[in-house]
Amino acid sequence: MNRKRVYASVAVAVGLLAVMSGGVMADDAAETAASVYRVLIVDGTKTLNSTMRVLALANVIRQSGLAEVAVQLADDLGPFDEPLGGQQAPDAPYHLIILIPRGVDDATAYGVWIILSSASQGIPEVAGAVELLSQAVNMVFDGIAGALSAGDDLWAAVTAALYVQEGWLE
Repeated sequence: MNRKRVYASVAVAVGLLAVMSGGVMADDAAETAASVYRVLIVDGTKTLNSTMRVLALANVIRQSGLAEVAVQLADDLGPFDEPLGGQQAPDAPYHLIILIPRGVDDATAYGVWIILSSASQGIPEVAGAVELLSQAVNMVFDGIAGALSAGDDLWAAVTAALYVQEGWLE
């Protein structure tokens, strides 16, 4: 795995997403100036190897300086589980949520979901940034699990709509 390429891909992806979210929030200039692009990674992995991969992904995003990253552990996150249901939503919603289920090491889960709102998905720059982030996820997980977004899997689109409604996603 080429670490510099992973760092560069994630930095560019997060940068593009941050720029685009700033444009979407431009209605309130004070909020835009004070806002930080927020990313939540939900880690449902159970092996040390997978957890280290999750931490590497979070570290790459954090080191880019373009996003605030939070990592939340999920006790039992299967491939199609919804880990945030029934929990108190954050004070400020996230711009992007990455769900990493258990089973990415033993191939019982085939994907890592990149969840973002449908309003963000229609912007070409965001689509490009998500593609770069997907490549970074694919590199970090070294081909054992691929990145999936709303364009790849209906479950991601439905989950995004739910998270917007519950206040988890902007």
